[in-house]
Amino acid sequence: MKFSEKNFTNESFFAFVLGFVFIISFDNLDNVDALNRTDYNINEIKDGVYVVSANGYNSMFLTTGQGVVVIDSPPGIGNKIFDAISESTNETIKYLIYSHAHKDHIGSTHLFPLGVNIIAQENTKDLLTNANDPDRPIPTMTFVNETTLDIGNKTIKLFYPGQYHQRGNIFIYLPEQKVLMVVDQIIPGNVPWKHLASTPEVPALIKSYDLAMGYDFDVYVPGHGRLGSLKDIQLQKEYLEDLKSNAKMAINVVNFTDVTKNVNKANNAAVTETYFNALTQKCIEQIDAKWKDKLVGVGTWTDEHCEKMIQSLRVD
Repeated sequence: MKFSEKNFTNESFFAFVLGFVFIISFDNLDNVDALNRTDYNINEIKDGVYVVSANGYNSMFLTTGQGVVVIDSPPGIGNKIFDAISESTNETIKYLIYSHAHKDHIGSTHLFPLGVNIIAQENTKDLLTNANDPDRPIPTMTFVNETTLDIGNKTIKLFYPGQYHQRGNIFIYLPEQKVLMVVDQIIPGNVPWKHLASTPEVPALIKSYDLAMGYDFDVYVPGHGRLGSLKDIQLQKEYLEDLKSNAKMAINVVNFTDVTKNVNKANNAAVTETYFNALTQKCIEQIDAKWKDKLVGVGTWTDEHCEKMIQSLRVD
């Protein structure tokens, strides 16, 4: 096994809904039986590359001939990742890669054996150090921009594209198998999650689509939902571009004076809310009409998407 590295420092709709119900319930894990459920799916998508799915969440693991590499440890899958591995190989787990720091994707790491090396982008380490959460051990190996893990018969490339969802979120790419895993970017066949995937930076989210489409891959592995393809990313990128275009249109068309003329000007919050509601509604009308039959979730979160995009256009 060897490391080839740059800046590496040692240290489905049902699934869509279920995954986010699990997120909503996440602060009360003691009352969730997902850790002990027997139902999970395992899919060998390429030779020695497996996707494990349960409760709307996905994890991936690779057999290498020199040990198993796991990507993410969602509580929605829990210790069933070990059952999936044991039914596929006799190899032991050598590495765990964090896609990012959010607990709903790595909150079962405390179940992993001691001695497993944990790899993450350096921002993820900073976030987890501050969180001080025993369920999410601090990474033992970090990188800044990109790195390559060579182990046995597998090469894994890790890349930090900027904070499309959270500081430290990364792309995981298997060049020989042509597999790209990106967590909490898109859910194939669906609109982005609430508030444009809760992105802190809309331009970074849009850029991440272009970066993902630049990879040579056959299979896209998301953090939630079914497996995807390049066409799924292209379709959702088109949705974002249309959203941006209609948000711009709303800003240009809606007249502030007209829509707020009957609002008490002494109540600045009411004035602001009335104006933004008018902007958002103008954007919604165009998006819902065009996209209702193309992506699941249109009409449910369109208002949040429009408002988020409008705010981004004003300040980013």
